[in-house]
This record gives sequence, structure tokens and C-alpha cells, in this order.
Amino acid sequence: MKYYIVWIEGIGVRSGEKIKSFTNTGFEYTNLMTESMRVKESDIQQVLHYLKRHGIADFVLNSPNTFIRTSYVPKGTLLNLKRIAL
Repeated sequence: MKYYIVWIEGIGVRSGEKIKSFTNTGFEYTNLMTESMRVKESDIQQVLHYLKRHGIADFVLNSPNTFIRTSYVPKGTLLNLKRIAL
């Protein structure tokens, strides 16, 4: 199975921000790889739709550097669409 980290430059005061989790009002971010949320390849379209609704520009979402492939998925970092409503 393929997993991805959502990496978005410029959403905070430092560069290299990664999505940590989705919230009721948008999302939280982190600069730590170990805390960043992992997304299954099959969930990417839903994640794109959610981020677009919460103010992330199309040019950012369409960047080849936004979804970074990873094989490491620390416990508790995988997006579970059954627990939240996007």
C-alpha cells in the first residue's frame, strides 16, 4: 500500500509545514516528520477537496511536492476517514 505525507510550504511562520490532523475548522500542522499525518493513495482526492475548502490554493495542491510518498507510518498518524467527516 502507498502512503503519503501532505507537505504544504507557507501555511505557518516556518517553512516545511506538514499536515498533522484535520480539525472542525481546518487543520493543524507540524514541522516534525514523525507527527505528520499519513494518507492512503486512495484517499488523496478527498484530502485535496478538504484542503481546497479550507483555503489552500490550487497551485499549492497541484504541486508535485505536496504529496510526498513514504513507507513509514507511525502509530496514530494514518488518516482514518471512518472517524472524521470530510
